[in-house]
Amino acid sequence: MDYIIYLIYRFFEFLFHIFPKILIKPILHFIAYLGYLLAKKHNRIAKANLDLAFGETKTEEEKRKIIKSSFVNMVYNIYEFITIQRETLKEMERKAIIENEEVILKLIEEKKRIIIVTGHYGCWEFLIPFVATKYKPLTVIVRGMNNRYIDKIYKKARDRYNLAICEKKGAAKCVIKALKKDRAVALTIDQSINTKQGIDVNFFGHKATQVDSPVRLATKFDTVILPIFSTVEGFEKYKVIFKEPIEVKQNMNEEEIQSMSQKLSDILEEQVRDKPDDWFWQHRRWKVYYPKMYEK
Repeated sequence: MDYIIYLIYRFFEFLFHIFPKILIKPILHFIAYLGYLLAKKHNRIAKANLDLAFGETKTEEEKRKIIKSSFVNMVYNIYEFITIQRETLKEMERKAIIENEEVILKLIEEKKRIIIVTGHYGCWEFLIPFVATKYKPLTVIVRGMNNRYIDKIYKKARDRYNLAICEKKGAAKCVIKALKKDRAVALTIDQSINTKQGIDVNFFGHKATQVDSPVRLATKFDTVILPIFSTVEGFEKYKVIFKEPIEVKQNMNEEEIQSMSQKLSDILEEQVRDKPDDWFWQHRRWKVYYPKMYEK
């Protein structure tokens, strides 16, 4: 099965390479529409999340539109994952609208250690390689790829883009090593996790779990936390947003770690509220405390 998926990957890589851009966009939107029609389970998850997050403040039609847009974003992310492997920085820059660039430039100039926090929002498959290539080498904490064939392709691209990977399992030593080598570290904070692996936060007015590692690392290693996001502004057009950096004092106590983790959750929530179409609503964000809503 791994090899079949690899061949499918190579097929789409070939198509995206030979097809003119004017044809690729409608193809991607057609695939996204098919996904919306066929992925009934993921539609139910997305609808349950939207109902919990917005209640009756958004109409059923508005929620359907958000779900459809979320499928488009997923397809755009797959497209970028495939095509960005061969792109130069100049080609990536043509796709990017940059907001508050001075924030990261100042941190680099001041030689600050940086922990980047983001979410599965907008086109994250473009955002991470772009930041790593244009601004500062990045070490990203992710779950390893299951497909060994595609992983080999991705490893070659990571080397080109100043990217390194830490597996989630046993990531602590890897992250510490990266910070000491003046690499930025990037983490996503919007996936539900076991309560023993994180901390409770309020997200859209409801209890959820969140990784507390960004705050714990920052307070231990005198590191600035920098929230960044991308929004989808069209086909191959993304806004890269640098939020204000968060100074973290050293040796914070548990109450302070809780408060800072909540602040990061609030920043993510504010971004999602501002443009909900761009968030990945198909994952079970509240599964630890509201598991039954996903069982319908």
